[in-house]
Amino acid sequence: MSLTSLLRLAAASVAFAASAALAAPITSPANVRMGPSPKLPVIAVIPAGADVTVLNCGGGWRRDWCKVAYGQTTGYVAAGVLAPSGNNVVIAPVVTTELANLYKGPGVNYRVIGTVPGGSTVNKGGCVAGWQAHWCQVNYDGKVGYMMENLLERQGAMFPM
Repeated sequence: MSLTSLLRLAAASVAFAASAALAAPITSPANVRMGPSPKLPVIAVIPAGADVTVLNCGGGWRRDWCKVAYGQTTGYVAAGVLAPSGNNVVIAPVVTTELANLYKGPGVNYRVIGTVPGGSTVNKGGCVAGWQAHWCQVNYDGKVGYMMENLLERQGAMFPM
C-alpha cells in the first residue's frame, strides 16, 4: 500500500472516530457529579438556562467546583458553567465569541457549511483534539457542524470554561 493510501486511510479513520465519538445528542447542559472531580460519576444533567441553587463553591483543590441543588438532586458542577441571572444563578448558555465558520468536519480542511455571528447561542456537543486546535460539534439553527473550541464560551459565566 502506498504512503498516500495509508495517509488517506488514517485520515478517514480519524474522521470516522471523531464523528462516532460525537454522535450523542447535541446540547449544552451541565453534568452534575457525585463529587468535585471530572472523574466522579455523573448523577444528573441540568439544561442550559435552568435555575440552580448554589450551596457553596469550594476553595483549595476544589475551587473550580460548586455544590448545587436542582430539583431533587444535589451534586457538584464545574464553576465555569454557572452565570448570575438577576437574583438567581443559571447554567450559562454556550455562545460564540466572534463571527465563526461552521465546518463539515473537525478541521479547516473540511468545507465551510455556514457562519455563526458573534454572540449567537449554540448547542455544543463533544469536542475532539485536532492539529493546533480543539474542535467541538455544534448545532446552530438546525445546522450541525464543527467549530474551534476557543470561539465558544459560557455567556456570563463566573469563571471561564
